[in-house]
Amino acid sequence: MNKYIAILGLILISSSTLADVWELPKIKKYFSEDSTFMVKVIPTQIPEKYWKWKTSKPNKKKKFTEKDTTIILCHAIFNKIESSDTIEIWNKKIVNPIMPVQVIVANDGKSMVTFDNWSSMGYGPEVMVIYDEFGELVNKYQLEDISPFPTIDYLKSVSSIWWRCGTKYVNNQTIEICFQDEKNNIKTRHYNLTTQDFK
Repeated sequence: MNKYIAILGLILISSSTLADVWELPKIKKYFSEDSTFMVKVIPTQIPEKYWKWKTSKPNKKKKFTEKDTTIILCHAIFNKIESSDTIEIWNKKIVNPIMPVQVIVANDGKSMVTFDNWSSMGYGPEVMVIYDEFGELVNKYQLEDISPFPTIDYLKSVSSIWWRCGTKYVNNQTIEICFQDEKNNIKTRHYNLTTQDFK
């Protein structure tokens, strides 16, 4: 739990360092290319009174409610859109400490892929994360696992490695990832969701 709190704290630090500014994370919606499916991503939420409770003396902690002291971790709500109806398929916690930076959704709704961690792109085992049609984790990758360039070649800021120039589904089984290094060299790789490897 303390790991999540520390990461959220880094947002405030990075927002005042050089030009590396991250806004506070907000609820975001992502759609499949044909708009049949939509995923709503809710970032990790820390109650307004959490820090006050955390630093209170033991006898004063009793005055706070469960709502004041419970951190709600990042989660996603996956929906199918039929005419004017939005039907919830699943609602589950996802692995990002705060929230992902980018999400793409397959047209058949059988997979969703998230990219990077909010306020720390390019770092950690959540650089690329794949979920199945039930919201279950299929696989997750560090940048070193997927990059066609040495990671030292990317542009770096105080908080992040700026490696991505695009992501999309080519078809329901294949995603395309565009990599761009510090010298603006670009390479594209295709990842097969069925075989879980790159072509």
